Amino acid sequence: MYVSDQKTTNMLAVLVLVAGPWLGVSKEAWGWMLDILLLLALLWVGRTDREQGLRFGAIFLIFGYGLAVLLNGFPPYTSFSFVPWAGLVTIWGMRATISHRAVVFWSLVAAGVAGIIPTLGMLLQGVTQDSVQVLVQSLMDQYTQAGMLENLKTQGITERELLTLFEQIVNTMIMLTPGLVALTALAKWGAVYYFYTRWFPIPERTYQPFTEWRLPWYAVWGMNLAIASYLIGDLLQWVTVKNIGLNLMLVYGAVALVLGSAIFVSFLKKPMLSGFIKFILLFASFLYIQVTAPLLIIMGLLDLVFDFRQRSTPKEKE
Repeated sequence: MYVSDQKTTNMLAVLVLVAGPWLGVSKEAWGWMLDILLLLALLWVGRTDREQGLRFGAIFLIFGYGLAVLLNGFPPYTSFSFVPWAGLVTIWGMRATISHRAVVFWSLVAAGVAGIIPTLGMLLQGVTQDSVQVLVQSLMDQYTQAGMLENLKTQGITERELLTLFEQIVNTMIMLTPGLVALTALAKWGAVYYFYTRWFPIPERTYQPFTEWRLPWYAVWGMNLAIASYLIGDLLQWVTVKNIGLNLMLVYGAVALVLGSAIFVSFLKKPMLSGFIKFILLFASFLYIQVTAPLLIIMGLLDLVFDFRQRSTPKEKE
């Protein structure tokens, strides 16, 4: 009996959604590749059935995660990844009468929130000082084996000063773990969504080139919340609130950098600029990256409100 390529792909997508979580937990092989495969499979299911895609996707995803728990017991949160669940928001956005940029924004929010769930257990329990010292000692051993410690000593840096520096670095990385994990989740979702819109056009969702990447204006309130959380936490000595603000600012800084880069590239595409001017601007931007990066972040944040690339066509409904 002949089975069409469409049916074969649909069955493969369902198989990935159902068996993927179980394989990831049982084989302790859950990583970025499995997240991407699950997202691809989920969006494929949502794209194939416009009417029931959201329902079927949710059912298959719930069944897959439930099967993993049923066959392996309830594992530690770190053995799971909930990033694929952000695909449900994307499928909903495909059917809703909202703008493309709104679909992207709410999907990114869902991906970031889902991504940090496995880290909540670690943060609530706290990281012991012994664990910090183990990491610091590991860094010291690497510097010693590479011969860098002796070089630093000749420059007047003592071993104690280096230990203090490493402790600060490790504590900062632990504090920013949710933000870094959220950025990883955003990157996974972004790569999958770009692949889909580029190579498998979604009905009523046209492909957006890099120069047209935007977010809705109300996305700026996330940055306002981040700044307010940091200031209030710092003023009242609420460490948790302050850390929430820092992590939100880290995420928004990275997103704004991408938006600012899109603005910069769109400016370089203007016909009034000669090839030589474009080369000078690109060369200078890489040469003085420590200046360029903050400028692009500021431009990306301001673009949320002012929409620098607004065209003459009417703005889409947000």
